[in-house]
Amino acid sequence: MRQLTPIFWVVQACLIWLTLVSASPVISDLSDPNVSALQARDTKPFPLRILPLGASITMGYKSKDGNGYRKWLRQQLRYAGWEVDMIGTLKNGTMHDNDHDGHIGWRIDQIAAHAKTIISQQPNLILLNAGTNDALQDYKVDTAGKRMDSLLTYLFDNIPNTTIILSTLTFNGKNPELGTDISTQYLELAAERRAQNDRLVIADMSTFIQWDQLVDKIHPTAAGYKEMASVWWAAIQEAEKEGFLEAPKSTTTYNGTISKTREKQLDDSTGDPSLPAYTAPPQPTITVSNDSTRSGQWHLWTVGVQMIMVCIALFYV
Repeated sequence: MRQLTPIFWVVQACLIWLTLVSASPVISDLSDPNVSALQARDTKPFPLRILPLGASITMGYKSKDGNGYRKWLRQQLRYAGWEVDMIGTLKNGTMHDNDHDGHIGWRIDQIAAHAKTIISQQPNLILLNAGTNDALQDYKVDTAGKRMDSLLTYLFDNIPNTTIILSTLTFNGKNPELGTDISTQYLELAAERRAQNDRLVIADMSTFIQWDQLVDKIHPTAAGYKEMASVWWAAIQEAEKEGFLEAPKSTTTYNGTISKTREKQLDDSTGDPSLPAYTAPPQPTITVSNDSTRSGQWHLWTVGVQMIMVCIALFYV
């Protein structure tokens, strides 16, 4: 057998080093702001069992018909081809499908305490708008994000296939700086959750609903509620685009499907609701420093050079 010379080991070391360098991951920004929103299709693969969860804005307080954003959003979803059943422990508004869980005056902690009563309904989509009353009452604002995080954990743990759309707060004219603080905490929380691959999407209400679209410095006007529907709709499209949405599970009350007869009973209209145009900002992300990437690449180069130097030294031994 021919004896392997030191130069052979030099070549092998170089090949190993080149393999390591070529196999090192290249980190790139996968988000493309130019990618258009997912276009609506005529039919969808499963129904949406939607839980509107929050306080008085979720209920539709101060809207003349009591529907708030819910009727506009439901009509948009039906127009896009989704079968929809809104669920909850309360009913409010003139719309047929008027179930919801919006409780006047409730803070995050009160909604969290109530959450155990809604688990059995197993929604596959939760629209969560909470925190305005925490701001209005100046209640532990600095921990709003942590308390919301606990609520999200409970919901995800007990409704495994659900997608949660978390809303930032609409403008309030009484404690606006506290509302902004809570919204900022939510954006940071969403970035962390999304980095962990949670099925969470932010619906950013804070920049779209303005102070002149509020009836009492807190609750939206009819136009404001319709704009809220636009923001929810954009977030639902984002959830669909990212592949978050799944079919609802069957329960003792819901069998996972909606019959045509039932859908007709729930529908008010399936026509185009002509929601206001809205362009959603990019979903929040955690900024990763390039220093770690450079460090890893520099480490590979250092290892390669050291291997070559060792082999050259062996050649002269």
